Amino acid sequence: MGPEQYIRLSQLNDQIQDTINSRFKGQTYWVVADITNHSFKADKKIHYFELVEKSASSSAITAKILGKSWGAGALKILDFEIATGQRFSNNLHVLVQVSVDYHPLYGLSVNLLDIDSNFMLGILEQQRNATLARLTRENDFIHKEGEGYSTLNSRLKLPAVIQRVAVISSSSSAGNEDFRHTMQHNDFGYVFQIDDYHTVVQGDNNAKLFLNKLIEVYNTGISYDAIVITRGGGSQSDFLIFDNYNIGRAVAKLPIPVITGIGHQKNVSITDLMAHTHTKTPTKAAEFIIAHNRSFEQHILSLQRTIAMKSQQLFLRYYKELSELKSMVSHNARELIAAQKEELVLQKQHISQASRNLLAKERQNLLLSAQKALQRPQRIIQQQKSDLEYLKGSLKIFTVQYLRSRKLQLEDHRKTIKLLSPQNVLKRGYAVIRKNSKIANGAENIQEGEEIEIVLKDAILKSTVNEKIQYDGKHTDL
Repeated sequence: MGPEQYIRLSQLNDQIQDTINSRFKGQTYWVVADITNHSFKADKKIHYFELVEKSASSSAITAKILGKSWGAGALKILDFEIATGQRFSNNLHVLVQVSVDYHPLYGLSVNLLDIDSNFMLGILEQQRNATLARLTRENDFIHKEGEGYSTLNSRLKLPAVIQRVAVISSSSSAGNEDFRHTMQHNDFGYVFQIDDYHTVVQGDNNAKLFLNKLIEVYNTGISYDAIVITRGGGSQSDFLIFDNYNIGRAVAKLPIPVITGIGHQKNVSITDLMAHTHTKTPTKAAEFIIAHNRSFEQHILSLQRTIAMKSQQLFLRYYKELSELKSMVSHNARELIAAQKEELVLQKQHISQASRNLLAKERQNLLLSAQKALQRPQRIIQQQKSDLEYLKGSLKIFTVQYLRSRKLQLEDHRKTIKLLSPQNVLKRGYAVIRKNSKIANGAENIQEGEEIEIVLKDAILKSTVNEKIQYDGKHTDL
């Protein structure tokens, strides 16, 4: 074999380059592949990597080619990272636009010209939807309702007032600091007890650590009013931990209301969907709790105002009724006293007339006796005088006893009137039954199940009639 049969390697590579350039010059291709062996030269803004294709049945690589990107291609990669929140790095499954290039020194490779962000977002969304479908399929306590999900946790009723809170966050999280500052410096002076449970809150590979922290909070046995999950902002890949199946299931099943504020502005994570309440940021989570407590306070203040108003209305109504009763009792008492006084005057006049008549009669008898005395011995005179004194004493006694009897009778009438007043009747243990604000003097208009008011000496009882029994009233016979 002669020397004229050999060529230099560079000549061969030039022929290969010419052939490849003539075949692929000006042509671009959209290629689906995985990224491996990625490196980035920040000073030159050049990405170096390999595109590989793996077998559908195993992880074996079936195709591989070197790749690079700079200039406009590097800017497309930067746009991709901003749009998806995913760092361009190893193990990404991507759709990229490439051109074929051959260099005599570096060999065959492709130049990355563009990368489809929607393709990556579609993959993440597919993974997310698959996780949600699995959660509803494998757990009977998770149900899809419209655009949202109903879970054991979301069906819990928040305490009327949220005071003791467990916060799961990173130990260096600025979001946690924002949450604490908002809670502790609220405008209403509310005081909260906040217990921190620090863990890693990013990266799907840290899901086990986060899940253990949820279990730790539950196992403390502390009666927390709510669990708050906080995290500051970050790329979309940082939030993949909150799309984890096990974390989503644990949150959905927790018997303590979970409030999320993980700073994910673009999308709602699976953890958000499984939780009782989700907010966009840690500060919003704090504001939600403060607003919840403020709502309860305003409700109590509203009830207070309503009770005060109703009390005043009831007081005025019953004060008016009592005033009318008082006026009626006073009027009846005055009429009775006037009648008794008139009768007493008549009795006094009768006694006076009877006394005058008796005195006149006795004077006449005395004159007769005097006449007889002139005719009889001294003994008769003494006897008549004694009789006169007796009659005089009897008259005085009769007069005093009669007046005393009338006074006692008048006093008995006065006491009777006083005892029959509503206040004394109530003080003796009796009660006034009212239906529809009217006094009931019998049971014929009161039926079982109806509302009645029982007026006692110091309270009004609102009651419902459970049973109606006929009664002959003999138990109170005196």
